[in-house]
Parts: sequence; C-alpha cells; structure tokens
Amino acid sequence: MDKLAVKTAILSAVSEELDLWLDQSETIKDGYEYETAFINTAQRVNKILLSKSLGTLSSNRNKKNFRPVSENLK
Repeated sequence: MDKLAVKTAILSAVSEELDLWLDQSETIKDGYEYETAFINTAQRVNKILLSKSLGTLSSNRNKKNFRPVSENLK
C-alpha cells in the first residue's frame, strides 16, 4: 500500500472511533466512567494506528528480511 492509501485507511478508522466517542461522552456524567471510556477509546485508536501502519506481513514468519551489513558496503 502506498502512503496515501495507508493515511486514508487510518483517518477513516480513527474518524469512526471519534464519532463513537463523541456520542458516548455526552451521556457520561460520572468522572470515573468518563476516564475509563476515554482510556478505552485511546487504546482502540492506538491499536488502529499500529495495525494499519504495519503494512503487509510476509507469509513465512521465519523469513529474514534484511541483508548483512557487509553486503550493504559493497
């Protein structure tokens, strides 16, 4: 995925979470519940950001995706 597609996917998912947060936060009157809901929303946003920014993973988890330093010097 290119940079623009990743950015669009992240912003779309975060926008949905923000809409849910704004709807939910209006009804919360207790400070403890507000903080708990805020922390949960922030954790979901962090998870979205991390998972969408990773890109595609290789099918073989044991595959080495780097070259030794000596090859880079040639």
